[in-house]
Amino acid sequence: MAELKCLVVQGPDPAVHQVIRWRCVDLRDEVARRFEVTVHESTIGKWLHQLGLSRLQPRPYHPQKDPDAEIAFKKTSLIG
Repeated sequence: MAELKCLVVQGPDPAVHQVIRWRCVDLRDEVARRFEVTVHESTIGKWLHQLGLSRLQPRPYHPQKDPDAEIAFKKTSLIG
């Protein structure tokens, strides 16, 4: 369970796992691959709850985001 919590907290590697955030179905597949244990995705959700982890997700962040373009857009956009 400690290894599962560490895996969830670290988050997925998009290059390896092909996802940008963990879903229960993705974690189920990763648990099956790493530990050779097949469980239902609702079981993964129960385990996350037992580990004190919530299902709240931060807003997505695009890896190619340009902060300078964002600042320039905010300065030139019309308000209300």
